[in-house]
Formats: sequence, C-alpha cells, structure tokens
Amino acid sequence: MSSYNRWAWGVLLALLLAAIVLMLWWKHRPALNPAAPTPVATSAVTVTPVPSPTILRAPTGYRLAGVAVGEPDSFAVVESPNGRNTLYRRDADIPGLGRLVRIEAERIVVQSDAGQFDLWLAPAATPTPTRNRTAAAQPPTARPAPRTPAAGTTPGSKP
Repeated sequence: MSSYNRWAWGVLLALLLAAIVLMLWWKHRPALNPAAPTPVATSAVTVTPVPSPTILRAPTGYRLAGVAVGEPDSFAVVESPNGRNTLYRRDADIPGLGRLVRIEAERIVVQSDAGQFDLWLAPAATPTPTRNRTAAAQPPTARPAPRTPAAGTTPGSKP
C-alpha cells in the first residue's frame, strides 16, 4: 500500500472516530438548562383541591336497545325496566334517567340530576331454554305380552 493510501485511511478513521465521540457526547451531555429564577412570593395564595368528577353508572334495568345516527336527526331506542321500548331524540327527557344529551354509534350520554353517564348499546337478554320437569312420576308403559309359539312349531321357525 502506498503512503498516500495509508494517510487517507488514517484521516478517514480519525474523522469517523471523532464523529462517534461527538455523537456519544451529544447523547449523554448534561442538561444545558440555565438555573431557573427563584419565585418571589407577592401574596399568599390559598389552593383548594378541585374534586375529580365522579363517574356515574346508568341505573339498572335500563338498556340502550338501538341507535340511528344521521343528519340532521339521530334517534335512540331505550328499554325501560318494565320492558317497554321508546324512541327518543336528542334533548328529550327519558323518564327515570334524565335528559338525552348526545347520541353516538354505540352509546348515548344522559344528563341526570347527579351528573352525566353513558348508556352503551347492549343486546337483549335471551332466555335459556329449559326442559319442563314434572314432580309426579309417569306410570310405566305396559309391554305387550310375549307370544307363545303355536303347537307343533319350534321357537324361531316360521309357521
């Protein structure tokens, strides 16, 4: 190898090494934040904690049976605890729940006196089929009497 090639490779290696050192320094450098000014108290401030909003649950027995989202009107079908389905629009009062605030694809938002809650789309309960069982035992069915072979024949033979 000529001395020129060795010199070029040396310079290239030195530049590569310098780039690696610079990248490592940049990644692990100390934070360059200037010292934050100390706050000066001008008056006493009282901080009162703000209560977090409580998440309300929908009253039991109510079910969102269906929705129809469209423009300009959207509709929601709500099933009440007595099994009656009723169609409502936005801003309608739902007896026992509150005012219907918003209708979305899978839920509605209802504003009650206690706050807002969501009522999610839910399938109707399907009854599980069961066999009817009776307490009284059924009388056994009578079996027909066995046939006796005719005189002069052997069992299993045909007359």
